[in-house]
Amino acid sequence: MTDTPEPSLSRLPIQVRPRPGEPTDSYIRRLAHANHLKPSYLHGFLTGSSNWFGKPQLERLAALAGRPPELLERVLADSSPPRRRRNPRPSPKPPKKNDKQELYQRIRHDAEAEALSGRALEKRHKVTWRTVRAALDGRAPRIRKPVPRRPTALDPVCHLIDAMIEAGHSPRDIWARLMDEHETSISYGIIRLYVQDHRPQRER
Repeated sequence: MTDTPEPSLSRLPIQVRPRPGEPTDSYIRRLAHANHLKPSYLHGFLTGSSNWFGKPQLERLAALAGRPPELLERVLADSSPPRRRRNPRPSPKPPKKNDKQELYQRIRHDAEAEALSGRALEKRHKVTWRTVRAALDGRAPRIRKPVPRRPTALDPVCHLIDAMIEAGHSPRDIWARLMDEHETSISYGIIRLYVQDHRPQRER
């Protein structure tokens, strides 16, 4: 059985010029509005599959927009995959409070039992002189301040999503309504997890 080739796509009647540095979803929304289409429908069509929530294919977008794929790849901010950064060494995790208390105890024990100097204690435990001085002075480890929560893409539209959940909309409906009615593109997977966590208890 051979796969039938996909028919060539015709460009849309109204063309829209992409803006330098514009996200792909923003360009798709402007192209859809100019041609009186729902952005969610055009986004789903550009994925080339039944899964509307995938990444739009650059070649299909170029065909409908009447632009060379190379131009869109150069102009749109997120059209090309990001380069991976090599990280040969994993970043060391900061010691927990309990671990640091044990470290202070070991430093004090070595200083008393073996009469080691401050420099020798630094080398043995691989710490700075400040840590050695704090341990020998009997200070308690400093408590780290909690890291503030980073803002997410959901923060500006949480109230909209909550209202849609209360109205009984599915994650797919919420994804489409955010794109079509509120000019907001958020990953379907993120929306689905949010809906699962915030559905009323009786529906779980």
